[in-house]
Amino acid sequence: MFAIALGMSLAEKITVAISASIFIIAFTWVSIKGDLRKLANELIEDNKNNQDN
Repeated sequence: MFAIALGMSLAEKITVAISASIFIIAFTWVSIKGDLRKLANELIEDNKNNQDN
């Protein structure tokens, strides 16, 4: 957002805003996906351990 304060044109502002949004969404999606995969693996291991007993 610092770049917007430097007097960029409307098209440049829109490009920066879209790029920033895509980056934030992608980062969040990857983070959530990793957390869900970790949780799923823990549940699978838990289930295997319970079935063995």
